[in-house]
Amino acid sequence: MTFKAQEVKAIIRLTLPILATQLAQIGMGTIDTIMSGYVSTRDLAGVAIGTAIWMPIWMLLAGILVALSPMTAQMNAARQRDAMPRLLAAAIYLGLVAGALAGIIVAAIAYSLPSIIEDTATAIIARDYLYFIALGMPPSGIYLAYRFYAEAVNHAVFPMRIMLVALLLNIPLNYIFVYGALGMPEMGGPGCGVGSLLVILFLMVANAWDTRQRRITKEFPLWEHVRHPNMEYVKDLFRIGMPIGIAIFFEVSLFTVIALLITDLGPTVVAGHQVALNISSLTFMIPLSAGMALTVRVGHHLGSKDIIAARTTAWLGVKLNFGLALFNATIIVLGASYIAGLYSPDPLVVAVASSLMIYAAIFQISDAAQIAAAGALRGYRDTVAVMIITFVAYWLIGLTSGYWLAYGESTQLGAKGFWMGLVIGLSCAAIALCWRLYLISQRPEVISTEEKALNN
Repeated sequence: MTFKAQEVKAIIRLTLPILATQLAQIGMGTIDTIMSGYVSTRDLAGVAIGTAIWMPIWMLLAGILVALSPMTAQMNAARQRDAMPRLLAAAIYLGLVAGALAGIIVAAIAYSLPSIIEDTATAIIARDYLYFIALGMPPSGIYLAYRFYAEAVNHAVFPMRIMLVALLLNIPLNYIFVYGALGMPEMGGPGCGVGSLLVILFLMVANAWDTRQRRITKEFPLWEHVRHPNMEYVKDLFRIGMPIGIAIFFEVSLFTVIALLITDLGPTVVAGHQVALNISSLTFMIPLSAGMALTVRVGHHLGSKDIIAARTTAWLGVKLNFGLALFNATIIVLGASYIAGLYSPDPLVVAVASSLMIYAAIFQISDAAQIAAAGALRGYRDTVAVMIITFVAYWLIGLTSGYWLAYGESTQLGAKGFWMGLVIGLSCAAIALCWRLYLISQRPEVISTEEKALNN
């Protein structure tokens, strides 16, 4: 078997459990959307607004901690295994601190919603939903550290199994608090927040137990190192992870801003937009997971000081993601109306969602290419350039063009205009990031830079 064939197999083998984890994670959001939608369109809109607010902040947190993946993969490949548990402890410490700050931010935004959103009833639903999500941010930071550590040492199947259990657990928990069961009050949309909080606590505890059983010795004083972490590791994680988190935040928050900008178009348009966004997020989990696997594989080859293998793997990942995106786009186009109908019984919501899903299918292709290039660049620890490119492409190009298409005097396309802007912005990001990957992967000094970083 050729190296390329072996590497494609390795990428797919790592992608599949990461994909299952990501799909289950998004699936919990899908469950929230569907179950709140069957309470009322206003509950669906409230949860949609709440999700659009907390998701970028949660992704910023995840982006900071995903720096653990290339760092652990490189240590593992370089056989620096005594240092790996101390790196994990530093990541848990960072996750707890960053998670607490994220929770404070979410709670502060939630408190201000009734004075920002015109529809007061929808704002109150979103606010109460977000209060519970805010409580889940610190344990989310801890859970993410455990998860990314497991994936970096090729144990992705174990977090996957835990996440699948959490997905199944989310359904009865939501039912109890959303609709009122077992003596609990009927909370509607905010009940989804209670269910999510309990699931996050389960994920934290289950992954902590699994890590202790499989990836660190029982004698290693993990929480002693969490209380007194190696601050050099914390600084390295933050230095590499913060640009990753900001880059992801730029992308995800773009959808948040769009959701807020279209609130004046009414709850039906907001709900339809959320349905289309949720569907595109589900299908996008495939190339996103491949991009995360690519970070680990590129980091592994750099840790082994094999610059040719790292370069080959990076471009194999870009090609693989492009093919996956074409498959996703086909599914979205062919099944738009039927899939949208699963989310809401309201025919107006289904009509809005179906029309927007066509644009979602188009931007899947550009988005898949840019996320693969970004994943490979993170394996190279080239994170600042990714942050700058995403900001320019998403906010200066994508949002600006989308707003003009949506509300410009000569256009007035409404929600469709914003989705067209997404296509434009993501296409620019794909071109720029692929060019950056080409430049970085050709540099002969990459090995010496990585070796120096590992020895710090």
